[in-house]
Amino acid sequence: MTRVQIFENNVPGHYYLDAGATLAANLFKTGFLAGVPLCSGLGLCGSCRVIFHSGAPQPSSRDREYLSAGELSRGHRLACAHLPGSDMVFEVPQQQSLEIFEWSSDFSPLAAGVDLGTTSIKWGFMHPRSSISKGSGLNPQMGAGSEVMSRLAYAAESLENFGQLQELVLEKVRKILALPDIIMPAALTGNPAMIHILLGLDISGLLGHPYSLGDTAGGYFSLPGIQQEVFIPPLLSPFVGADVSSGLAWLRLKEKADFPFLFLDLGTNGEMVLATGPGQYYCTSVAMGPALEGVGLRFGSPFGESVATGFDYTGKGIQPDTKDWNGRVSGSGYVALISLLLRLRCMDTAGRFRQPGSRLADKVEMQGNRVAVGNKFFLEGRDVEEILKVKAAFTLGLDYLLQKTSMSMQQVPRIYLAGALGEHVRMQDLEELGFLPRGASHKCRVAGNTSLKGALLLAGDQAARNWVRKLPRKMQSLPLGGDKEYVNAGFIRHMHFEYNPADAPAKSQYTDGKPG
Repeated sequence: MTRVQIFENNVPGHYYLDAGATLAANLFKTGFLAGVPLCSGLGLCGSCRVIFHSGAPQPSSRDREYLSAGELSRGHRLACAHLPGSDMVFEVPQQQSLEIFEWSSDFSPLAAGVDLGTTSIKWGFMHPRSSISKGSGLNPQMGAGSEVMSRLAYAAESLENFGQLQELVLEKVRKILALPDIIMPAALTGNPAMIHILLGLDISGLLGHPYSLGDTAGGYFSLPGIQQEVFIPPLLSPFVGADVSSGLAWLRLKEKADFPFLFLDLGTNGEMVLATGPGQYYCTSVAMGPALEGVGLRFGSPFGESVATGFDYTGKGIQPDTKDWNGRVSGSGYVALISLLLRLRCMDTAGRFRQPGSRLADKVEMQGNRVAVGNKFFLEGRDVEEILKVKAAFTLGLDYLLQKTSMSMQQVPRIYLAGALGEHVRMQDLEELGFLPRGASHKCRVAGNTSLKGALLLAGDQAARNWVRKLPRKMQSLPLGGDKEYVNAGFIRHMHFEYNPADAPAKSQYTDGKPG
C-alpha cells in the first residue's frame, strides 16, 4: 500500500492506496469517483482528471491526448494513466452533477418506479391525473466498469467490492424513495447483473459460459433502509432482465402492441424480443458497450442540458441541434453526425473519412483523420469505430434472433425502439448506419423508456403484476453468447455502416406451434 495526500474541497486527507492499481481505480474505491462518466480506465473519456500539488508523474501519451500543455504544466493528469507514488499530493476536482429532475406541480405521488441501468439510473413518480415526475443520474458504480462484465468482474474480486457496489445503488434508491411521510407502492427494474448486485444474489452464473441466473426475481423484496417492499419484475435470461419484462408489460397492456412485433431495448446491452403470439416470445441479447449512452467517446456525454443530440447540414455547414451547445455530444448525436457524413459522402461504409467534394470543401472542416464542428468538438476515427462496433453487435444479435425464429425483417410489421438510443435517435439515421434496413422507419415506433413506464405501471396495478409474473413461461431464450462460431464468423460481416443480414433465415426449431 502507498500513502498519498488527497485534497477534497480544499481539505487534505491521507489515504493508503493499492500500489498495483491505477489512481482511478483507487479513487473509486475510496469514494471519490462515484457517479463520474468513466470508461473503465481505457483512456477514452478523460473524466478522471486530478490536479497534482506535488509529486506529479511525467505526462503519459494519454495525458497529452486529453490535456493541453498549459494544463500539464499546472499538474493536471488522468488518474487512469498513473499508479500511486508515495510523494504524491493531489486534488480531485469537484465533479459537475449530471442529475436531471423534473417535478410535477402536483405533489401527491401515488406510485414510484426506478430503472436501474448500467450507465444511468432513472426514476419517476406517478401523480393524480396521470402526471409524472422524472429524474435521472449516472449510476454511481461506473468507476468499477462501464459495462456489465467489468462490473461483475469487479464485484467478484472480493466481498468488499461486492458490498461497495451494492451500497452505492442502495443509497441512491433510498434517496429516490425517501419522501417525507409518504409510503407508496414502488417497482424497480434493471438488467440481471444490476438486480443481482442490488439484492446480494449469487453472481457466479453470470460470469462465464454456461450462463445462469442466481435468482429469477419476479416478486416483492425488502431493501435495507427502505420502508416499503419493492416489486421487481422477473428476469428472463442471464442477460435479459426485469427492464425488458417491464417494457413488455407496458407495450402489451398500455400500448396494446399487436402480434407479431419486435421490441428492441438499446443501451449498454442490446436486448431484443420477437413476440409472435400471446404465448410465444423469443429473446436474445448482445453486449453493446456504453457508447450509445455517450460514455467512452471523446466528447461523449449522457443526455442533458446543452448536450447535442443530433446534427444537421445547413448553409453554415454542419450544425448541432442544440442551443448553447457546450461541445458535448450524446450517443444519438454521434449517430446523427456519422449518418450525416455518410449522406454527404465524407465517410464510406467502413467508417473511413473521405475528403469532401468541392461543393462541401468550405463547409465540412477536415483536420487529418478528424472532422471538426465548431471550436470545441471534433469527430475522430476512434469514436467512429466505437459506434461501428455497436452497430455490428446490434445487427449481429438481430440477425441471430431472426434466423433462429425463421423470420425476416420484411415479415415483422411493427418495431418498438426503447432504451438510451430509442429516446432521442432519428429513424433515418438508424437506416443510414445500417441498424435497420432501408424503408423500415415507417413501421418503427420510438417507445421511450419503456422500462420506467412499465415500472410505474407495475407499481400500482395488480393485474399488470399478475401478467408479468407469467411472462417467463412464455419466453424462449436464444443465447447468442453460447454460439461462438456464429459470433466469430458474423461480427466482421456486420462491421459496415449498412444493413447486411444473412442470405436466408435458417430452419428453426423455435417457431413450431400455432402462433397467437
